[in-house]
Amino acid sequence: MSTSVQRFFLTMVIYLSVCIYSYVFISPYSFISFVGPAAGITTALVVYWGASVLLAITLATILFCLFLSLGANLPVGSSLVIIALLTLMLQSIWAKQLTFAQVNQQRWLKSRRNLLLFLFKVGPVISLISASSVVILTLLENEQYGENLFFVFVSSWSSSVLFSLFFTPLLLLSQGRHQLSSAKRFFITLASLLAFVSIGLLFTISQNVQQHQRLDSFNKVRNKVIDKIKHENALTIEQINSMSALFKAKEQVSKKEFDLFAQSIFQSESSVRVLEWAPVIRYENRAEFENKFSTINEKSINGIVKKASERSHFAPIKYLYPSLNNEQALGLDVLKNAKTTIDMEQVVVQKGVVASAPISLIQDEYANLGVLFVTAIFSANSNQKQGRDKDLLGFVIAVVQFESFFELISPEKSDNVSLFIEDVTTQEPFVLFGKKLNESYRHVEQTFLNVNSRKWRISLGDNQPWQMQTKNWQMWAMLFGTTFGGVLFQVLILMMAVYSNELSVQVMRKTRELILAKENLEDKSTAKTHLLLSFTDELYASIKSINHYIKQLCRVTDKEQNQFIEQIVLANNNMQRLLDMAGDLSKIELGALSVTKEPLDLYGFLEQIESILKAENLNENQEMQILIDSNVPHFINSDKLKIQQIIMACCSNIYKLYDNDKIRLTIRVHHQNVNTATLLLVFSSYKYETSSAFQATQQSLSKDVSLYGTEIMMAKEVCQLMGGDVNLTISALGEKVLTASIRIEITSSEQQQAHQGQIFDEKHDFK
Repeated sequence: MSTSVQRFFLTMVIYLSVCIYSYVFISPYSFISFVGPAAGITTALVVYWGASVLLAITLATILFCLFLSLGANLPVGSSLVIIALLTLMLQSIWAKQLTFAQVNQQRWLKSRRNLLLFLFKVGPVISLISASSVVILTLLENEQYGENLFFVFVSSWSSSVLFSLFFTPLLLLSQGRHQLSSAKRFFITLASLLAFVSIGLLFTISQNVQQHQRLDSFNKVRNKVIDKIKHENALTIEQINSMSALFKAKEQVSKKEFDLFAQSIFQSESSVRVLEWAPVIRYENRAEFENKFSTINEKSINGIVKKASERSHFAPIKYLYPSLNNEQALGLDVLKNAKTTIDMEQVVVQKGVVASAPISLIQDEYANLGVLFVTAIFSANSNQKQGRDKDLLGFVIAVVQFESFFELISPEKSDNVSLFIEDVTTQEPFVLFGKKLNESYRHVEQTFLNVNSRKWRISLGDNQPWQMQTKNWQMWAMLFGTTFGGVLFQVLILMMAVYSNELSVQVMRKTRELILAKENLEDKSTAKTHLLLSFTDELYASIKSINHYIKQLCRVTDKEQNQFIEQIVLANNNMQRLLDMAGDLSKIELGALSVTKEPLDLYGFLEQIESILKAENLNENQEMQILIDSNVPHFINSDKLKIQQIIMACCSNIYKLYDNDKIRLTIRVHHQNVNTATLLLVFSSYKYETSSAFQATQQSLSKDVSLYGTEIMMAKEVCQLMGGDVNLTISALGEKVLTASIRIEITSSEQQQAHQGQIFDEKHDFK
């Protein structure tokens, strides 16, 4: 199997595992819940393997969305899936562009600063894309603007940050091309996975606690509503039974008695709108009833009121309370009119209160739903085994409207619960109150109540989805706590690994520095040895010369003695010079030789040096030309004698070093700041320019002391004492240039005036 195919299937496995992880640990789950974790793992996979894995991620996303739609019964729209896929691609590709150089060059673990910058890019910065997209998806999914979209934004951003920060380093560490050992990588991987699972469990526990609190509040509202409905229904039945008892107690109940009794019922809080009494009238008693009370009418199928047709018995409405605006109901035969609403034969059979289906009633120029509560009244000596038609006295009817009652018991706005009540006795439900609930991503519970032979379905559901509901401070604290705790844990784990890497690098660098210092010390020791050997050779040469001339002095005439005496004096001077050098070298080694910093007229001093050099080289045809750069200050603070010693030592050997009689000494200065500078003494021949010498490769004089003479090496020691050095450069043409440098201070105006005044006083005293 090729690498690309393996990568394809491995990407799908990792991606689907993360999606299932989010499905298990996030409760309640919705379509937008997977976007944050999916964006985080997609970022990690694309940073690790590149954009080639996006095809596998697209296929895995489609499969997971099919699972949500078919297996979990969640509404998943194709447009939402497309927006989610575009979000994953945009975030992952942008993260790849931001971190490409660090990942490709393996720089993200080289230092703590690089690590923090890398984690900041793949975590908090890049996750803003998925968080913003989830807000848009929430608005499209719920088709409404909620007040708590900030929680949706933060929770999605949090999940994307955590998945990205935990999985991106783990995938990159699996390459094995880092400086971290296998043990360190295993420890980081194990600790990160355990921490990630722990964070998921903590977040799940927090969600479960919040859900239990929400369900407890929801159940309290539901139980309160159902109890009030049951109580109201029981109160209505009690009022109807009271009215029924009145008609059972007396053979004849007058209109006044009916009104007084009904008025007492209406004085209590009740949903009863109208009370009616419909006695059973035989055909032979119809004329008498119509003469005393009203014509017996009936309604046709079209709703037209007309005189009742001939039949064996009628049940016209005789009394009603209140009568105002209800007189048109008098005389209506309830046996005929109510068949489409309630079966009166069923009322007779059940011998109790029976409720009708909801009917539309005109009230205050508005049509409101009402329910008829009907009970049959039998004579006091009625025998249940005998025919009931003979003992049936009539019907007590209560017209009940629950609209105001339902509004009164509806959950408050702070409860975030909606109420919906239906009559589901028949296949076609009747809406009693409220609007049909939106069950998308909301908690909905249904309760069925038997209301006097009718079946009511009471539904309560959340007004808003869980993601858009108001969260308490515990939920916010857990969200921020798990997010920043997880990020901090991962950063500290990786920082410890990087810090150990930095310590290892520092130890290796210090080890190399110690090795180089040891080699340098050995080179210096070798140079000192060469210097002493050269010094010894020159000293023995002077002693041999003195001995030789003393022997010759005994053999020659007086005329030749003067010449030998001059040679002896020269050899003695040379020995004295060597001994002085040995003393200075010893003082330098012991740190007893100090450098004075006194004002010095550099231009006048160099003129004196030029005069001395011309006098010494007069008989040897040697020329020394001194050039001073215009940037060189006139007055400096330095040690005049040591500068002279350096120049004279270099000049005494420069002719042999260059194998040329025409030498140029160039004086330059390199300013470091306002008060300090470096003075450069550049020795070159006339045959080439000094500037070409600065493009050469430097070679330290200490490499081979015997080639350059004792005096130049002594000059090197003095230069190093004064904060400089002596170096030999060789140009591309093979020409040699000797450069000596010392650290100087630029004399201030006050010091110049004091120095010039002192010189003037000394000259005046001399005269």
